[in-house]
Amino acid sequence: MVFHTNAGHLTLHDEAYNASRKIAAGNHNRELIADLVTRGVEIELCGATAKANGWGNADLLPNVKINTDAMARTIQLVQQGFVKITEA
Repeated sequence: MVFHTNAGHLTLHDEAYNASRKIAAGNHNRELIADLVTRGVEIELCGATAKANGWGNADLLPNVKINTDAMARTIQLVQQGFVKITEA
């Protein structure tokens, strides 16, 4: 899964998530992300999104990787046979 733009915050640990969203509840998606990782799903954050928001590896949930660019990575994955799913 490649997260970018407004979905990028889903990859953040609680402290970074709270700062980004200006809340104190923590990342309610952390358990879902952890479950996906245990099932073999690779989770990536767009490097451009990370840079624009000032996020680095230290801000991410465990096993989340930063790629260079979501668009280039998505094209690469589609060429490898993965399906691109976007919101309508």
